[in-house]
Amino acid sequence: MSSRAQDSLVARVARSAALAASSSALLAAIATSMLGAVLLQRAEDRRLREAAWVLAVELGAKPLGADQVRAIVRHEHEETQHASISFAVAASDGLLAAGDTLLLRPPVGECETEPSKRLRACSVSSQGGLVVTAASIRSVETPLFLLAALAAIAFTGVVTWCWSRPVARAAVAPLSRLRERVAAIDVDRSAKADLGSSEGVTEVDELRATLGHLIEGLSRAIEEAQRFAGNAAHELRTPLTAVRAELDLLVEDSAERPTQGLTTVRAKVVELSTLVDRLLILAAPRSVMATLPTEIVSLRDVMEDVVRSLPKEQQARVALPERDALVWGDPVLLSTMFANGVSNALKFGQRARVALTHAESHAIVTIDDDGPGVDEASRERVFEPFYRGEEALRQRMPGHGLGLALIRHVAESHRGRAAFSTHAAGGARLQIELPRVDS
Repeated sequence: MSSRAQDSLVARVARSAALAASSSALLAAIATSMLGAVLLQRAEDRRLREAAWVLAVELGAKPLGADQVRAIVRHEHEETQHASISFAVAASDGLLAAGDTLLLRPPVGECETEPSKRLRACSVSSQGGLVVTAASIRSVETPLFLLAALAAIAFTGVVTWCWSRPVARAAVAPLSRLRERVAAIDVDRSAKADLGSSEGVTEVDELRATLGHLIEGLSRAIEEAQRFAGNAAHELRTPLTAVRAELDLLVEDSAERPTQGLTTVRAKVVELSTLVDRLLILAAPRSVMATLPTEIVSLRDVMEDVVRSLPKEQQARVALPERDALVWGDPVLLSTMFANGVSNALKFGQRARVALTHAESHAIVTIDDDGPGVDEASRERVFEPFYRGEEALRQRMPGHGLGLALIRHVAESHRGRAAFSTHAAGGARLQIELPRVDS
């Protein structure tokens, strides 16, 4: 698995929605602020022009003295003081006749802004030839608009993130349901996998159909492989049994002095027969094995039979448990499973100790040995068919790498499990769990 942090589709959709909403809010805020600033400036210019026109009308069309002009301007300033408007009146030659000397005086009919003083001024001409300028402090609504826009963006992002998660979760719910159905597929019954009905979502339904076709194809391939392995093993089993019987007769006939070659051939045939028997068991799907006739089996009796079938020198190296447990199962398959477990322990160690404990609804059979043990990295791989560990290869131990695969296969077909765990005293510890009858 990659070291990169995993991310859920719901979180991605939620972030995308929040980002899209925030971006839209940002663009809308910028556009609104710009439009608002333009409209406010036009309204301010209109107000200033109207104030200047009012003063221009009061000045009239006849020439007035300087004192009269100053009096009219002073009176108008007092009238508009509440509106923060200042006035300046200049002659046609540009000389100031009355009013604020510091006011910016734009060309007639235009408006200008003086950034340093934040003044906005508009000029009009009177009928008497005077130029009237009205000015006011420029409003600061634009920064306020921007501040409000930023607040709106933050609020939109938070609200969208909070609401988009449940919405995104509901949107991907059909995909989540499909994932759960795929995860619940039993490999041994994959041809009958239930992927559910149509969700009404094009992409999910197309994915469901694609997965259905893929599962059907894989199921057919697995069935063909299992059928081929089973047929091949059956075809090999019959002649091997005949050859083994003939070799047994030859060994008996030459019991006084059997040849080395005959003994070697007989041992190889026995080994090959064992391999074929294991392949037959592994070729049978767990679903088929689970339907085989079962009976109540005593685990202690099975393990005692297994030990009795060992050579005399190996029987003394195995310690059996005093407890017992009853399970439903096939006695032949269970016997084969425990025989492989004990054989594996004796192959790598000098002694094997079998323990039996109860844990809730299961019986746990533990097979310990005093060998080199199984490193943690290989504890799963050793259950793969034909896999052989480094220790077995280094010591050139006989075998085909099928014993542990057979153990797990039989355990799982009995609704149990098999795995290696840590052994405090060293060596390997194989644990086999099986459901108890009295649970």
